[in-house]
Amino acid sequence: MDHISTRDLIMGNPVARAFAVTGDAWTQLILREAFYGARRFSQWRDRLGMPRSVLTDRLNRLVAAGLLEQRPAKESPTRMEYRLTEMGLDMFGVAVMQGQWERKWARSPLQERYALSFFDRQTGERVTPAIFDHERGQPIDPHFIRGEAGEGLTPIAPPTSRRRRTQPIETDRAIIDRSTDIMGDYWSWAVLAAAFFRLRRFDEFHEALGVATNILADRLNRMVLHGVLEKKLYQKAPPRFEYRLTQAGLDLFPMIMAMHGWAERWLCPDGPPLKLVDTRTGEAIHPVVCDLTTGRLLDPRNIRWEVEAAPVAPGAA
Repeated sequence: MDHISTRDLIMGNPVARAFAVTGDAWTQLILREAFYGARRFSQWRDRLGMPRSVLTDRLNRLVAAGLLEQRPAKESPTRMEYRLTEMGLDMFGVAVMQGQWERKWARSPLQERYALSFFDRQTGERVTPAIFDHERGQPIDPHFIRGEAGEGLTPIAPPTSRRRRTQPIETDRAIIDRSTDIMGDYWSWAVLAAAFFRLRRFDEFHEALGVATNILADRLNRMVLHGVLEKKLYQKAPPRFEYRLTQAGLDLFPMIMAMHGWAERWLCPDGPPLKLVDTRTGEAIHPVVCDLTTGRLLDPRNIRWEVEAAPVAPGAA
């Protein structure tokens, strides 16, 4: 479709729609705690230390978006609690793939917190998360994917301004944590998406995203600081730079695919405006997070996880 612009591709695809709903750091952490069993306002407040107004806003947004629903608590019907809907439970695969990236790249003295092992509750067998083209299909190879623009591929409005999380949160909750410092912001996601569409120069990012130059400069610098992009000089006088994905940035691909699949299932009732196709077979790709061995979908109700024991140093008692 010749009339489709780069801006349309980046700001109108299913991933952009998903990030407009869940690309906020606080929202990601609220969902993480929901997977750990949080249901009451006080649980999120105590675990995350969020201001009451911010927590209220994010919970209301998640209910309005359909990821959470309010129900009377079983032990006290007069008190309301929040439960994950099927739509919200389906975000588990995205969180798992985000956590897999953290395990490899979010280096810190607490890196072992991200070393999660997953097991099937019924069989006890270990589960290895991977992004598949469909349930019981094949793992997705990024070298053999193309996008096909369809109807409705138009830029969506970015979410209204939200209070940013400025300090990291240290908890004993694994899956995701530090990556929200990098990717827990709509414009950070947009910059990352543009980089995957092979945009490299500041002016290219600015034209495609339509974001204010100061915000763009901040997000690019943050991506460089965290090792997701690298900055390379391509012109000396005056100095001009390109921003290219590092290996850490490229390794975010499975999470982006998981988000595309989630958005395709829940936010695109008329079909995805950007379809994914396997270039080898011509078959459509509908990304889902599955067990690498069995090809079965990861369902948080059927999965348990635990932090792996840290290796014992040689000679330790």
